[in-house]
Amino acid sequence: MRRWAGLREYPDNAAHWRTFDAVSQRSRQIVQRGKTCSRPEELKMTGPDPLYFEKLGENWNLVSQYDLAQRIRLIFTQLMPAPASPLWKVLEVGCGVGFISRPLVQRFPDLTVNDISGKLTSQVSSSLGCHELSGDCCDLVPQGIFDLVVSSEAIEHSRDPYLALRGMAGMLKPGGWMIVTTPNKLYYPLLLLAIACRLRTFEGSEIWTWPWKTRQWLRKNGFTQVNFSGCHLLPWQVPGIQSVAPTLDRLGWLLYPVMVNYGFSAQKIS
Repeated sequence: MRRWAGLREYPDNAAHWRTFDAVSQRSRQIVQRGKTCSRPEELKMTGPDPLYFEKLGENWNLVSQYDLAQRIRLIFTQLMPAPASPLWKVLEVGCGVGFISRPLVQRFPDLTVNDISGKLTSQVSSSLGCHELSGDCCDLVPQGIFDLVVSSEAIEHSRDPYLALRGMAGMLKPGGWMIVTTPNKLYYPLLLLAIACRLRTFEGSEIWTWPWKTRQWLRKNGFTQVNFSGCHLLPWQVPGIQSVAPTLDRLGWLLYPVMVNYGFSAQKIS
């Protein structure tokens, strides 16, 4: 175990988006039983807890093996840049209990894992024999030393997804690459419905983003070679969908704007 020191497309021109946000805000008010929140896109469950996943530990039931397999496929077969080398220095942000860390360290032995939970970071680092850098991804001190930063389903649980992306960007060396997967805000009403019907319990924060807005952010913040894709044209919990969804996921490069999860790879301009 080795510890790092150092923490500190689609244009928005349709009335559809305004209608969506209005419905989302109203639904959220119902779910929160009258509580107000300054940001319509931010859903904080009862007692939001940044260390929620640490408390779940290995017993959490939020991760489907099917969903995990599809995200690994998305990262390694559709988003991984062609120049990727086993010699690259790689940082994973939001490692959790190490679901993505394991395939990463097999391909990139010089891996550093990060999580807001120091406990989870140390556990994953110890089990895989890689570096560790615990702390909030929104507060990463820019080091500019990594060839690749990877984060899967983590930025939506930060206090600001785009602040998290900025923190990750600061860890990249010029010419380095970033790979991120995250939920598509298009499906946010389904999340609200699941919570209202008590089908989903969660004690953390959920801030989902639009693919087009993320593309704009990347262009404005010094990234090029931007490549988007996605997985899950329909929620994987729909009965029978897992038998046909993998075929549709191969079209993620085309269908990502309407998929449940989208991802991107992008290169930091030298």
